[in-house]
Amino acid sequence: MLHIAILDVDVPVPTVYSARGLYSSQFRHLLQAAASRLNSPASTIYTTAFDVIGGSLPPLRSLRTSARTPTETNGSVTNGDGGSVNPLSVPFDAILITGAAAAAYESAKYPWIIRLQAFLQKVFNEYPHVKMFGSCFGHQIIGQALLTAQAQTSEPPTVTVEACPQGSEMGLASITLNPKFAAHFPNLSSASLPVANQLRLQMIHGDWVSLLPGIKALPEPWTNVGSTELCPVQGLFYPGRVLTYQGHFEFDVFVNTETCLEFGRRSGWDPKDVERYLGLIKKGRVEGMPEDDDDAKVAAEVVMLFFTSS
Repeated sequence: MLHIAILDVDVPVPTVYSARGLYSSQFRHLLQAAASRLNSPASTIYTTAFDVIGGSLPPLRSLRTSARTPTETNGSVTNGDGGSVNPLSVPFDAILITGAAAAAYESAKYPWIIRLQAFLQKVFNEYPHVKMFGSCFGHQIIGQALLTAQAQTSEPPTVTVEACPQGSEMGLASITLNPKFAAHFPNLSSASLPVANQLRLQMIHGDWVSLLPGIKALPEPWTNVGSTELCPVQGLFYPGRVLTYQGHFEFDVFVNTETCLEFGRRSGWDPKDVERYLGLIKKGRVEGMPEDDDDAKVAAEVVMLFFTSS
């Protein structure tokens, strides 16, 4: 079994919330489905959601402090009498940070960002058996916590988190995978993807993680997941510790369309820009097909393989 703490750092827009619930619920369903497809030893997934904006974070005493045992890995966790164990008594194996409309660098506007960043730094530095995954905002806050000038490390900063200078990246995008990253995951082979070396995910972001001027690559053992024309750092990977995506495997055409419409309404986007964004979101949809034409399932399976790897 696998116990994941999911940190909700935003509430989906109303139409998505009504249809799908919180992001934590959406991630739970997608990861359970990915585990089933993979026939994973950790196909029993338990998640506990935390309202970060409301001040809730996983207690440090609830985090895993030792490697998972074979019994835990195989999903048959029992107590001393052979009965099943309450999943809430099982330590957290992983932490997942959802997307958010907030900017990671706006801590003066969103004080909860300071607490979240300090928490992520402590987990990374003191709890090596706990893995971290972040999506969009989650990707950016992890990068900011661990690789920027704000990181609590003796290593010099290598990235910054800021507004995208070329404008927002919207809709279905093809990420050119970094071979060094893809080599860790067999399901990212060319034979498994419709387009070789390309991972297609929905995007909706106006901020990015960017290498500092003069920096050519992330410090070892960090690896860039891949790149697009508008965003050269599409994810962060530290083997056995950290994985992030700038894109959203949890967003399909419906979710990204509704999110775009609501963000446009809130922020007063030009209607012509909104219309263009909606076209980019729907560009991969194949009429008459039951599912969206993207690689979200493969991306979710990579997250599950990461969570269950030794």
